[in-house]
Amino acid sequence: MLIPGKIPNKEPLIRVGIILPEDQIDQTTVTLSDTESYEMETDMMHYPSCKNQKKFTIIVKDNELFISSIKSKTSKVVFSPHLPDDLPHITLPNIVAGRGFHWQKSIRAQYWGRIELSILEGKLIVINELPLEQYLNCVATSEMSAACPPEFLMTQAIVARSWLLANIEQKHRDLGFDICNDDCCQRYQGTNNCNDNTIMYINNTYGKVIIYDNKICDARYSKSCGGVTEDYDNVWTGDAVPYLISIKDQNRNGNIYCDPQNIPDKSVKRYIGKVDTNDDYFKWEYIVKHENLINSIKKNFQVDIDKILKLNPFKRGKSGRIIKLGIDYYDTKDQEHTLIIDSEYNIRNILSESFLFSSAFTVNEQNGDFILNGKGWGHGVGLCQIGALSMALSDKKAKEILNHYYPKTHLKTIYKS
Repeated sequence: MLIPGKIPNKEPLIRVGIILPEDQIDQTTVTLSDTESYEMETDMMHYPSCKNQKKFTIIVKDNELFISSIKSKTSKVVFSPHLPDDLPHITLPNIVAGRGFHWQKSIRAQYWGRIELSILEGKLIVINELPLEQYLNCVATSEMSAACPPEFLMTQAIVARSWLLANIEQKHRDLGFDICNDDCCQRYQGTNNCNDNTIMYINNTYGKVIIYDNKICDARYSKSCGGVTEDYDNVWTGDAVPYLISIKDQNRNGNIYCDPQNIPDKSVKRYIGKVDTNDDYFKWEYIVKHENLINSIKKNFQVDIDKILKLNPFKRGKSGRIIKLGIDYYDTKDQEHTLIIDSEYNIRNILSESFLFSSAFTVNEQNGDFILNGKGWGHGVGLCQIGALSMALSDKKAKEILNHYYPKTHLKTIYKS
């Protein structure tokens, strides 16, 4: 696993959680692209070749893994490629994409590298271990699509590499992997969207990261800033970060890069990837049902609440994102109270079961419900992906795009092939 704070001098291996206990999956089928290219290992046996066996159905049963085709029980099974540089792949069904978000769905995905299957909390956990650069080829074409221009794909690869190697949050270290496969960390849908051209473009960035003050940058990014990016310390706890500051996402003529006038919605959908919903990314409307909001508040705060009176934005960041929201309500005894929701994340989580697009919105009340008119998609800190796409489509180079979103930083190659 990655070592926090250490800048690697050669390409590291990383571990990615692709099926998590929260996915509640207790059966899967491992399909090998080439049976002679993999070896398999269980608790008791090592199979130097998977010859004559291309598919393995693996079931969680009595807190063990049952491999039906060889009638074997084990606590762990590992499939490893003999020659990983030849890029054989493993296919897995029922991979959760968009975990916990409004676009959540199940996909079938192919993976390079090693696959480990085991049990945690009575459910299946699957970890994919592979070289970082192979992983990045998949991230750049999962976060957005392979149709994106080369300069965007290179930008996305550098940003994703920097964010991962900065290794600030370490959300999943206790589960035995560096990051998960979804928007909680970085979107990773395996090799599904890679092609020869995308691999060539992304490999042009091999080992390159963004540097500030001799440290790899914590290069945050989101889908759409809505026209203005947000300060780091308005979204996350901790001190301000000099290169993650609010900027106007526009060119010298004042044209906003992520505005649909620069990239029409129909064109954006071509570049956005297959997982995302077809909603508007720049401006949107969302109805918060009175009853749903009461249930959400009860679930998250266990307060006595009978009727919501008003949503009061108490504090906004520079992008217009609400970072402190007051909810006025009556309890069952007709006493009035105000519930304070701190943080952009909590506001989005409370107002929508599937996570609100962003907290940059205005509020209007209608028949007891609340109409939110908002802008942007995501936290808005750092790179705006649709804005960066617009810049790349306007012939901006990756370096220019990075300098725009991460001021006062520079590029550095920390390892070579």
